Amino acid sequence: MAQFIYKKKPQSFSFQNIKGFASPITVLYGGKTGNSKFIAEQLKEQFQKYELYPSVISMNDYDVNHLPNEKYLFIVVSTRGEGDPPAQAKAFYKHLFGKQLGHLPNLNYSVCALGDSSYQNFCKTGNDIDSQLKKLGAKAYIPLIKCDLAFKTKAEFWASSLLNKFQNRLNGDKLNLKFGTPETGPTFTLRVKDKYPLTSKQSTCEISHLILQTNHADFTYQPGDSLRIKPKNPYSLVVKIMLLQDYSHDTIVRYKDKKKSIEELLVTKLELTNLSKDVLKAYLQHTGNKDLKSLFKNENRLFKYLQLADVYDMLHDFPSQIEAQDLCLILDKINRREYSIASSANKTPNEIHLCVKQFNYSLFNRNRIGACSSYINKGLQVNSSLKAQLIPNNNFRLPEDDKPIIMIGAGTGIAPFISFMNERNALNSKANNWLIFGEKQKKHDFLYEKELESFVKNGILNKMDLAFSRDKAKKVYVQDILALKGKEIYQWLENGAHFYICGSIAMGKSVLNNLLLLVGKEGKYSKNEAYNYIENMKQSLRLHEDLY
Repeated sequence: MAQFIYKKKPQSFSFQNIKGFASPITVLYGGKTGNSKFIAEQLKEQFQKYELYPSVISMNDYDVNHLPNEKYLFIVVSTRGEGDPPAQAKAFYKHLFGKQLGHLPNLNYSVCALGDSSYQNFCKTGNDIDSQLKKLGAKAYIPLIKCDLAFKTKAEFWASSLLNKFQNRLNGDKLNLKFGTPETGPTFTLRVKDKYPLTSKQSTCEISHLILQTNHADFTYQPGDSLRIKPKNPYSLVVKIMLLQDYSHDTIVRYKDKKKSIEELLVTKLELTNLSKDVLKAYLQHTGNKDLKSLFKNENRLFKYLQLADVYDMLHDFPSQIEAQDLCLILDKINRREYSIASSANKTPNEIHLCVKQFNYSLFNRNRIGACSSYINKGLQVNSSLKAQLIPNNNFRLPEDDKPIIMIGAGTGIAPFISFMNERNALNSKANNWLIFGEKQKKHDFLYEKELESFVKNGILNKMDLAFSRDKAKKVYVQDILALKGKEIYQWLENGAHFYICGSIAMGKSVLNNLLLLVGKEGKYSKNEAYNYIENMKQSLRLHEDLY
């Protein structure tokens, strides 16, 4: 941790905010991966060095009725998918926009919003909260800051700005706080025990089942959890970048105070297959490329480019002979990818099963492959080892009381439901289970066909409905099953069933839209009443989403 020489307490700092006194500073955090909590706790740790002792609280645990009494409220919140608040922040978000909350003229606040600039509604939750607090009369202590996937530098700037304003520091006396390393949990070394294809050779997509073995006694997981894996970039992409920029294999740069070859960094340390707005902006500042400057003037074009382009595209489309040392400082560090676990520790101890889709696509006249999917499917062989972290997902758990469940998944979204079924089978659960699964063609893409049929035969799966969109002239998707089975689904919900959705964000939206229609029709509710029915399911933790 950075050590600061400045210890003097400014004379202008008057209120008592020391141990033994109530803190006028509250820091709320809300997210899924732990980044928001990390920032909140780092802010607290840094503030404490200067005799400031904030209260740090999860938004899920915060008493919203205390909001009118807050004096200083600093919020760190992420955005889920296409603009929704994360589960941890939903209750606070709903209360903030509710009619029962009055004006907040005595509140000073600031928001640090986390997001992913490849989504159109980048940092929407944080932006919504900032706008609503302003409408309620609260004063922005410092302006909203938006952080992309590589959030640390901007979050440090946010915390530094807050502390500098609190201590009324002059321009020449400002602090630049430095956070520690994000705690993402222990890293485990796993061995590939087996891998095999789940789709046929005639399928339009390649999906593999991976069995990983661990001998770590403290590696435990629950159904619904994920595994986070650090990939290696496709070597073909690394070569293209090096040829384009005329880098050689022995080009050496300094990275984190160590000498590294640019080739090694491009393979293992730097994000190449995804492009963030911050990286593009840093490249623009370094090169001054006129075409790139023009791109930034058109938000729609910029967003589409960020969705589609990678680092090679940036270097090719907006050419500049950038030095290897400068490039490695501009690029983000490589992002870890998460995969839902498709096994039960109670059935297969010391094993973790994954379901991994290979991303192959052509864009801008160039064939591309996904970084992590190619690393897993092409690079790893039986007995290979890899490093991974366990990511708990407490919002996607089996009910503890053996309530019935309805599971809706498309493609690799079936993974956690395989885990659910194996878990209930291992525990001899008598609960009712219903799976609605969809893919393209039954003949080529029926993932876990034999295992699912065995679950049906043995009574683990009481109902299974399938939607193979390419098998008939009229395409049928998982969301369409809701209309076809509406009456029975509603009866299950009325009997206390939990409702799970796993898959793409677009699929999840369609499922929720059809669920709204289903509830309205079968319950004879108005649109508002149906909406409240679903909101009550969310509040009572009976509606679970894992969308990507």
